[in-house]
Amino acid sequence: MKELKIYQIRSLAFGKAIIKRLHVLLILTAFLSGMTGCKKFVEVNAPTTQLASVSVFGSDGTATAAQVAIYTAMANESFQMSWSCGLLSDELTNYSTDQLALQYYTNSMQALTNPGPWNNAYNYIYQANAIIEGLQNNGRITPAVAAQLIGESKFIRAFWYFYLVNLYGDVPLVLTTDYTVNKSISRTSQALVYSQIIADLKDAQDKLNANYVDISDIATTTERVRPTKAAAVALLARVNLYTKKYDAAELYASQVIDNKALYALCTNLSSVAGANYVFEKNSTEAIWQLATPVPSDYFTTDGEHFILAFAPSTTGANSATISQQLLVSFEPGDQRFAQWVGTYAEAPPSTVSYPFPYKYQSHDVGVTTDDPTAATEYVMMLRLAEQYLIRAEARAQQGKIPEAIADLNAIRNRAGLANYSGAMDQATVLAAIMHERQVELFAEWGHRWFDLIRTGNANSVMGVATPLKGGTWSTDGHQLLFPIPQSERLNDPNLSQNRGY
Repeated sequence: MKELKIYQIRSLAFGKAIIKRLHVLLILTAFLSGMTGCKKFVEVNAPTTQLASVSVFGSDGTATAAQVAIYTAMANESFQMSWSCGLLSDELTNYSTDQLALQYYTNSMQALTNPGPWNNAYNYIYQANAIIEGLQNNGRITPAVAAQLIGESKFIRAFWYFYLVNLYGDVPLVLTTDYTVNKSISRTSQALVYSQIIADLKDAQDKLNANYVDISDIATTTERVRPTKAAAVALLARVNLYTKKYDAAELYASQVIDNKALYALCTNLSSVAGANYVFEKNSTEAIWQLATPVPSDYFTTDGEHFILAFAPSTTGANSATISQQLLVSFEPGDQRFAQWVGTYAEAPPSTVSYPFPYKYQSHDVGVTTDDPTAATEYVMMLRLAEQYLIRAEARAQQGKIPEAIADLNAIRNRAGLANYSGAMDQATVLAAIMHERQVELFAEWGHRWFDLIRTGNANSVMGVATPLKGGTWSTDGHQLLFPIPQSERLNDPNLSQNRGY
């Protein structure tokens, strides 16, 4: 678990309110030992599974706590994905001398020392599988609660398989907690994994509440920290875009965009402009967010580790800045540059300054708090602006150029830019949409890295960027995928390695 150690991310813990209400800390600690102890997925043993089945799924409260615990553990993943993929692509400049950071930055990942998010992702999938299994035909759980939790778990399983297939290619498709099967499973084709992702998301769409629910799984809340039908639909839109099913991508994105009762683009980009800014907790742009577990002295790991209060570190956190390639991509007058790019300037007589991602605007708040309501920002998992860009791209791919430009302009206008005025041919409009994705979604969940790969632009961009970062780019394509962790291959004789590693 080297990545977590490098950045000194705080220990995962349950919120005190949840613990006091449910009184199941010891049970859930055992249930989650595969995560907090950094155990390999294939090492999750039978007794832990039996404990989860017998004890955790005996009541609505304990079953819900098991589900919420997944989100508690996931709260740190946003920064890890944004940082690693930002270094891999042309988004970030690295100042760290740590070997893992250098592997990402020079596009020279190593199977022996770079597991990527593999272990964590499969632990989340294991927990989701355990919940799905534990709630099947379970007469002790209220039916509406069971449906909601199964929907959430299928959504989580789909969410992590999406990242696994985009980072590693073919991956084991694990749909059970049976460790005797999982320990020797082979890789499944991307196409079949995507089919499972879509099936899970459609089932989640059917089961999830249309409104945000609280710890009861039934009562509605203003807290947007649990997946809803819209979250499943939003991820379906992205998955269909990636798999080139453009009519479906347009349809699903429209369903989210047209839900005006819950979602609207924020007119404010930052906290400076006022309330309801994009990354504020429960903003109208948030489709799904996660709260950082308390006790904590920061609100999001993204803000804690991207915001610079000093010169970039050569070790540990706060060691990356925005790259020159990204800086020059912003058009004059773009308010995203003004409000989402922060700068740390060294004291005179030095004239050196360091630009950093400033979407999350709360750094270390200075005081450790146990109050879960104290946060002003939550980690953004899915947001509405991406849906506009998904629909724009899907429409352009179908030849619906005026409609695509209308969606593009919705994002441009919000950023203070004039309507698109370029050529109207499909290729030029698609290029404009990709540019808009670059400056809208930077330092968020690896969007830039995935966009370069799925559009076939990685060689042209990284062939220039990687040498500038001190690395060598190969056109054989092996650097587009993470290596399968060698430790996992030693545990599973049927697990093959990606080409080039």
